[in-house]
Amino acid sequence: MVPFSSKEALQDWLREFAAVRDNAVAAPYVADQEPTDGRDSGLVIFPLRNATTSVFIRPVTTGAPEWRVTIEAQPEITELTPQELHDLCRELDGVADLCTFLQQKTNECAGQHSAAR
Repeated sequence: MVPFSSKEALQDWLREFAAVRDNAVAAPYVADQEPTDGRDSGLVIFPLRNATTSVFIRPVTTGAPEWRVTIEAQPEITELTPQELHDLCRELDGVADLCTFLQQKTNECAGQHSAAR
């Protein structure tokens, strides 16, 4: 198991991601949650401007190195113009990029943790 990153570490990673990513999409943030077993759960919220659904990114399980995107069911139908659909696609591309980034950062930390042993 990889040592899980704290909320502060995740916020640092989000700032690092924002520095290299086009700011045309909404700003993701780390959710305030009750820690489980003394550890933060790592829930990252990615607000969408062009959909009524919630999207979040989190480790598969607390402390796991794999990250996943969850797209919740929409409460209502979304109708979009072609431009709005393109904008939503850019947002979802940003979600995928962030999930990949968090996976890479977690793997880097795991490698550093293993090397330190």
